[in-house]
Amino acid sequence: MTYQILGVGNNAKTIKGDGSEYVTAIRYLKPFKTVFKGKVHNLCAMAETAKCHEGCLFTAGRGAMGTVQRGRERKTMLLLSDPVAFYDALYKDIETFQRRCLKNMITPCIRLGGTDDKGDGIRIAKLFPLSQFYDYTKVIKRAYMDLPANYHITLSYSEADMKYADEVVMAVVKTGVHGGSIPQQAA
Repeated sequence: MTYQILGVGNNAKTIKGDGSEYVTAIRYLKPFKTVFKGKVHNLCAMAETAKCHEGCLFTAGRGAMGTVQRGRERKTMLLLSDPVAFYDALYKDIETFQRRCLKNMITPCIRLGGTDDKGDGIRIAKLFPLSQFYDYTKVIKRAYMDLPANYHITLSYSEADMKYADEVVMAVVKTGVHGGSIPQQAA
């Protein structure tokens, strides 16, 4: 099955966990400083503060290949030029993916922020309660939000800005949200 927006079975890390219990679908977009109609769009609000744009997964592994870059660019341009068509295609992908997984008694897992930190997963997870959504985020305020039961976030830690790093640790302690890569002495 070909999906327009989601990638299924093409991530070296998640494919290891795909099988009889879970299968993961991921959306990859161009995250940082995308120029569209003369305006710069940033789909990762904390990229400069956390300095994660310097080592972004966008160009890691298969993401460095020209065909992969062009696919991510195409999806991002669709989102920016025609959000209705983009979300229609995304919802169709999720419906198809969810239906196939559930038919085989497999839990559908969906990560919408594969290479962006747009934050639309919270809203979308509410529309598809039979799927498990998850994201890594550097947007601290999401840890304090009322998240749907089928949506899990991990705060992504960075020591590039120590004020930001301290706020991540505080959010993890206060909310119980998982904090990825937080040094043990900090948590």
